Amino acid sequence: MSARAQRGAAVVIAMLVVAATATLVAGVFWQQNLLARQAENELSYAQAKWLLRGAMDWARVILREDMRTSSVDHAGEPWAVSLAETRLNEGDGRDPVYLAGQIRDEQAPEGFHFARDDAARPDQVAQIELRLLALLNVNEAMAGAIAQRMLEVRLGSVDDLLALPGIDPALVERLRPFVTVLPQATPINANTAPAEVLAARIDNLALADARRLVESRDRAHFKDVADALHRLGELGLAAGEGELAVSTRFFLVEGDVSYRRARLHGRALVRRSANLVETLWLREAS
Repeated sequence: MSARAQRGAAVVIAMLVVAATATLVAGVFWQQNLLARQAENELSYAQAKWLLRGAMDWARVILREDMRTSSVDHAGEPWAVSLAETRLNEGDGRDPVYLAGQIRDEQAPEGFHFARDDAARPDQVAQIELRLLALLNVNEAMAGAIAQRMLEVRLGSVDDLLALPGIDPALVERLRPFVTVLPQATPINANTAPAEVLAARIDNLALADARRLVESRDRAHFKDVADALHRLGELGLAAGEGELAVSTRFFLVEGDVSYRRARLHGRALVRRSANLVETLWLREAS
């Protein structure tokens, strides 16, 4: 091979070596960048998780303070005011943190687990559930399947209804404000229950009358159970003993935290009694 050819081959080999080296270096930098991004995402998620837990703790403080100052729970109290997405830090040079959340009275929806209480007959419970589902315009066949599942299976939450054939997430979200799953039988809070729930629970209470009762309650909340029963009596109706209350033990706390790339949603069922507000379950999803 001539000297000129040898020099040409050497140049080509050198170029290949440079190209291979550049590729390897670029790969190393890409891998390092990927690992750094993954570590940053994991750190952001961990910090968002702690922020969400802190928000849940603060919600329990609000409920404990409410119990200390009031024996009646209604929609005009501070705990019932939803928090729109709010930035928690300003002007500190740090990445922004956003929080949104709400506390929901879980004795306002129809508590499905009261069906397991020894004091309630399954046929009575099924009729109440069917009445509620009919008022929510759920078709009869689906309503019957849902009511039957309530009697046969001990659900952990309303989301467990998704195991039923024909139940989709949209229907579960539609039912969520009106149904709940609690660990024990409870009366419904007449101060917060939707008209549909009142009409389903109280015999012979038409939905139109239930809505008038809700309008009256929203103008002036029920001071006690006697007040609720008196206004119900003005409609010529009566509630069964222990069916109504004006205070609540079970609440659902929901929160959303946004921090860097992390977006975290949390939902917790809490029980309030004496001076204790305890979390019964907590579910988180990104």
